Parts: sequence; C-alpha cells; structure tokens
Amino acid sequence: MKSRLALRIEVPGYRARTALPVLTELLQAHGAGASFIFALGPDWLGRSLARHCAGTLKQVRDAGFDLGTFGWQPGRWAKQVGRADADWTEAQFRLMAEHFAGIFETAPTLHAAPGWRSNPHALRLTQRFAYACASDTRGRHPFVPVWNGEIVRCPQIPTTLPTLDELSTSPRQDPAETVAALLALTANPPLHGHVFSLQASAALGKDPAPIRQLLAGWREQGYEVISVHALANPLDMDKLPRHEVISGQVPGCKDTVLLQGDEFLSAWRCPA
Repeated sequence: MKSRLALRIEVPGYRARTALPVLTELLQAHGAGASFIFALGPDWLGRSLARHCAGTLKQVRDAGFDLGTFGWQPGRWAKQVGRADADWTEAQFRLMAEHFAGIFETAPTLHAAPGWRSNPHALRLTQRFAYACASDTRGRHPFVPVWNGEIVRCPQIPTTLPTLDELSTSPRQDPAETVAALLALTANPPLHGHVFSLQASAALGKDPAPIRQLLAGWREQGYEVISVHALANPLDMDKLPRHEVISGQVPGCKDTVLLQGDEFLSAWRCPA
C-alpha cells in the first residue's frame, strides 16, 4: 500500500476565494485529494464566503473534494478561544454548522481549529455535533483526545508537518528552498502517514508553483495525496491510542498551539 499524505487546505476568508479554482484544477491534474476547510463568516470589511461565494464553494465540492469548517471568523477565534466560555464557543460552532448546511445542504463532518488553538468546550462540541474527525492539533499520528482526564470521542488527525511559513527562514528565501526543506522531511514515510496544512491565498492563486512542486515531489516519494477524511475513515475509534492534549509551541510559530501529548496514563502503566 502506498504511503499516505493528507492535505488540509485552509480557506480563511473572502480574499482566498481566487485561489480555489487554481488549487482544485492543480490537484485534479495530479490525481490528488484534499480537505478544504472554510471560514464562512465576515472578514474585517464585512465580506463573507457564505454570503458572496457559495457558488465557488459548491464548485470545490462538485470537483470531488472533502469539506470542513475552519472557524466562523478565524482571527477572532484565535484571539478569544483560549479564554472563551462554553456559551461563546457553542455559538461559534452553531454559526459554522448553520451556514455550512445552508450552502451544502449537509452538516459538516470535519472541524479544524484556526491556528490549532482551541479549548475544552470546543473539543467536547466536536463529539456533540457528531463530527467524524477533527484536525485541531499538531502531533505525530491519529489519536483520541483526552483533556484533563476527559475523553472526547472524536478522533484527532493532527498536522504532522510544518507549514511553508514555518519553514521559511526569511521573507526573501527562495520558495524552492522551502519546498526542498519540506520534501526532505517527507522522504521517509511514517507508518501512519503525514498531514500537511496549506493556507489558500490570493498570492498562491497567482503563483501555485510551490504546490505543483510539492505534489510532484510527493508522487516521486511514493505518496498518495488524500483528504483528511480519507486518512480518518479506516480508523477504529476503539483501537486508537488516547493521548493528552497539551499547549505548547512548534518551531517557526510564535503562537501557542494544541499539541498531542503523552499517551493517557502512560506514566501510570510504566512508572519511572
């Protein structure tokens, strides 16, 4: 069986809309799958993907790609979620779900926390809203999340690779160098596959060369590029390891993110 690499494409707002036709065409040309995760709420100018771009979003679905939610307003989510209460968090989930269903006539089944920042209320809601899986964390392999001893029955499919921005050492770095650095990290496929997060942007729509190079490189390395759902679907919830969710940092990212911690009760089973 081929090694698998799941592609998680963040669509953070209205300005990213122009990249969608370019990315879908490029992925189709390479026979690659992906999960597009949409932020449907208004941006700082009041422009909303849900209101102004429903047709474009449906074209992504009709092209055969999986879909998910990326917060109602990602910037606001990232700033407030760490101190938000249960009511605020649930209101955000309901806005995401209602507008997603209004466009696609079905409930979302993939949740991805903007900036990999979340709280225990949001983790509980991924179970309560019956999401098939979530990609809210950075980590090593799929797991069942545990927050302060509380098990959440919605598997986490963590992002395992750094983003292109995190790998870039300076604004003037040649994009080809960044691509080469990422391909070096995927040269030896892990047992459980990889998850890579890409942010759609107007700039990427104008020049998708880095993504074209990555797709070609992953094909040469023997990967099948798939959606997050496709990586999650074969998993048996009852056989997945349970891991603590902790806060921390990853190289190249100045913000605190959710991380896959140690396996739950591993210290109890294997005392020092």
